[in-house]
Amino acid sequence: SSWGSSWGGKGGKDGKDDRGKGYSKGGTGSLGGAFGGRDRDGKEPWVPGRGRNPDLENEGSGRGNRWFSDHDDRMGGGGGGDRDRGGSDRDRDEPFVRKRRDASPGSWKSDKFEELIVERQKAKEDEERKKQEEKEEKSKNSALYPYKVLISDTVSFCYNKIINDSSCCLDQQMDAGVRRDIVRRNRTEWFCGKSCYSSTKGRRGDDAFYFPESADCDSPRLLWVHGGSWEYGSPTTDGYAQLASKIATRSGAVVMLPDYPLAPQGNYSVIMDHILHALRYLATARLGELACEPAAGKRAPLFIGGDSAGGGTALSMVLKLKLDGGWNPSGIDTSIPNELPNGEILAGAVFFSPWTNLRCDSPDYYFNSFARIVGAGGGVYTGDLMFRGHPYQNLDQFTANAESYVGTNSSLLTDPVASPFFAGERELGGGGLPPMHFSVGGSESILGDSLIFAQKAALYGADIQLDVHVGMWHDFPMYSEGCGHGAELWQAIRVLNKTGMFIKKVAAARRVALDFGLLWPPAKFHPGTPQTSYVYDLTRDGTEQWFPKALDTATIQMSYIDIGLSAAPPASASSGPSVVVVAAASSVLGAALMLAMQALAARAWVRRSPEVPEVKRPLLIA
Repeated sequence: SSWGSSWGGKGGKDGKDDRGKGYSKGGTGSLGGAFGGRDRDGKEPWVPGRGRNPDLENEGSGRGNRWFSDHDDRMGGGGGGDRDRGGSDRDRDEPFVRKRRDASPGSWKSDKFEELIVERQKAKEDEERKKQEEKEEKSKNSALYPYKVLISDTVSFCYNKIINDSSCCLDQQMDAGVRRDIVRRNRTEWFCGKSCYSSTKGRRGDDAFYFPESADCDSPRLLWVHGGSWEYGSPTTDGYAQLASKIATRSGAVVMLPDYPLAPQGNYSVIMDHILHALRYLATARLGELACEPAAGKRAPLFIGGDSAGGGTALSMVLKLKLDGGWNPSGIDTSIPNELPNGEILAGAVFFSPWTNLRCDSPDYYFNSFARIVGAGGGVYTGDLMFRGHPYQNLDQFTANAESYVGTNSSLLTDPVASPFFAGERELGGGGLPPMHFSVGGSESILGDSLIFAQKAALYGADIQLDVHVGMWHDFPMYSEGCGHGAELWQAIRVLNKTGMFIKKVAAARRVALDFGLLWPPAKFHPGTPQTSYVYDLTRDGTEQWFPKALDTATIQMSYIDIGLSAAPPASASSGPSVVVVAAASSVLGAALMLAMQALAARAWVRRSPEVPEVKRPLLIA
């Protein structure tokens, strides 16, 4: 800082004004006047300083620059010559500081300059000491609380990526070998204009079909209702092409994604009608190059599924088909389907993080709200990463979204079909519900939307499988590629694999039912509970000691006992516990045994405890 006005600013050398002022009275050897003061913002006062070079008889003058105050270079004017610099005004309180010369020509010192050097050195040492102490403290906390043992690198990476951008990180790659066809059905076109929130503008309504290499006319058929709060998304954007291809590969199913009208063009009634017509089409579609002609009694198994808002609509369709099919708690001997062609009945249903409560008031909106915890070991995140507002703010926003979905009919917010969270005995009892599989994140705001429905549906006799993946966020199966980390997200891969297995096993059991002349779906004769698994990350070091991967495989196998199927030991997989390989022969034998037992239990009724109303269970015999 003792360079004085030579660092105060440029401008005095040629006598010109550069938003500040500086001038020279001496020759080119003068540093004082050669660089005058520069006021960068044109507003601050200048600090004068003067110096003199006795050898050149030149007096230099410059004015300080407040812009340099951040760098502690708040100087005044410089001295006369390049060998003899003048003092600096470091604190801006004095016009200038007199120079002090040593005996040797050309040397110089400044008292304040020396003080500044000492202060800066001390500040630097203090900063380095503080950083070292923080590093030691962090290392100590890491030893006491090994977060890398509690959370995997891939999960941690996804957390930080999603925190910075909640719209990031969806899967980017379609599975190899999957073919996509775009189909335009009659009277499905709609227009996404200015009032449409989706980024895919213009003419809409075309369906996307995804065919695995193994697809044939007997392959299961899955209608997937995409999510996006009923306001966003399409069959080919927002990660849905990738998701459909991954499900198709693992299940062997032909996957259809209809492009239903989004709000505000579409509401609950419009969207449900669109999905019903899509389901009817899928049940009898020739499937392009396959040119299928479904034979009587040999129809391909028909599934429905969806995620988030689309999962809620898909579940509403399951309940609608059950009610319209004549299934009710008063008891009937056979189903009377009248919605799907040729008396078709759904084989099963699959849901990822379905939005089932349009009132948006389940307790998890509060207890799973997002939070950042700051401590000596650094900041960590908990709760719902996708919806990071205050619980009341989330409730308001979700409710506004739900109101847009139901339109002017606010009673639908608690309607047991439109809002399945409120379904009761009429909607769930008496049979007619297909086997259902739910995958949900343990940290998401709408966790209760799945838990409550699953418990009630199982109580009334439905086959329900519920996997709660601890620490996972909303719709996490769509992040199976690991958010760009380079390693797969094990939890998402597990969901995709198990979804494929569920579809295969249920399809096999349904075929056996047709072979035995029994109607589908099977009915239980006693109140039950969901087959619930809390799934923990098994890819981290040390987890093998308390939850062996073989135990997870056994848990998956046990999930299918109620539908009479068994599984062979798993094949190896690098991404963690691998998918259990379905043994076709044992599957058919198990399904036949289960269905035969149902036949022996024909017209059996079970009376519940006095606290629970009696519900009759029909036998499904043609």
